[in-house]
Amino acid sequence: MKFRILFIIAILSCVQIIAHPGGNMITAGKHVLWSYVSPIDDKEHHACVMIWSPDSKPEILLKSEFAASDFMFSTSGENIYIIEQRYIQNTDSFEIRILKTQISKKPSVVWEWFEDKWRIGDGGFFMNSDQEIIFGRYPKIYRLIKDQQPQEYFEFKSSIKKIRAIGPNQILLLGDNSCWLTDLNGKISKEWTNLIDPEIDDAPLNRNQIFDADYKNGELLLAYWGKRSFDVIEPNERRKTILQLKEPLVPHWVAFYGNKKLLFSSRLQFNGETPKPNLLLYKSDKEISSIWIE
Repeated sequence: MKFRILFIIAILSCVQIIAHPGGNMITAGKHVLWSYVSPIDDKEHHACVMIWSPDSKPEILLKSEFAASDFMFSTSGENIYIIEQRYIQNTDSFEIRILKTQISKKPSVVWEWFEDKWRIGDGGFFMNSDQEIIFGRYPKIYRLIKDQQPQEYFEFKSSIKKIRAIGPNQILLLGDNSCWLTDLNGKISKEWTNLIDPEIDDAPLNRNQIFDADYKNGELLLAYWGKRSFDVIEPNERRKTILQLKEPLVPHWVAFYGNKKLLFSSRLQFNGETPKPNLLLYKSDKEISSIWIE
């Protein structure tokens, strides 16, 4: 029950602040990493890092020792940066530490535990170096040097819900109803507007919003929570739904994977059950394979 409550709180805070439920999903070469809890029905919400590649089944790469925890990720070249977040109940506060690793290597700690008043990672992040993190916190984007205080990274014309590094020199910014591809100084090279359909009247939890986005080769990939769908906006600006979900499935995360697309959703019900994962690999409408379904 605690897991379900934490999960729903994270969902609600995504609309009002910047968070998304329990972490994110990234690719690192042929590998895919995402966050969940272990075991799946864990009432105490011990977060884990899951990993998958085409020649293996999904397995746990790393598990938190702490209840009410989460993981968030970003990549920089071959390096994978992992934020581990934990909730401290007796002080009603959050703490994080930052780990650094590579595939098949043991993670090392680059930032030790510290109190996190900004919910770093909930709105996306990337590392400029081991000493500097860039992160989104609604409605802005911030830069934090180790052991200092966050400063605004660059001014932007609109509110920012989430950020995602696109290669070494670009950032994808997700807003309330728009998305922008920018350089590291915030200069816009691509803009998508009117992402939300105002006619939706049956959005889960009454939250008509885009939950996650990714970009590659002119295509914008969206997890549209309000419509229970995964959508693509092509380079010619034509938008199409590539997968329409049905209740109780809700979309969370997306990522490009070569010429395919990773689509992560969960079965979210309100009968006391914990959410259950549903990760698919999409190549075409006629070629969709399952990676992790419980």
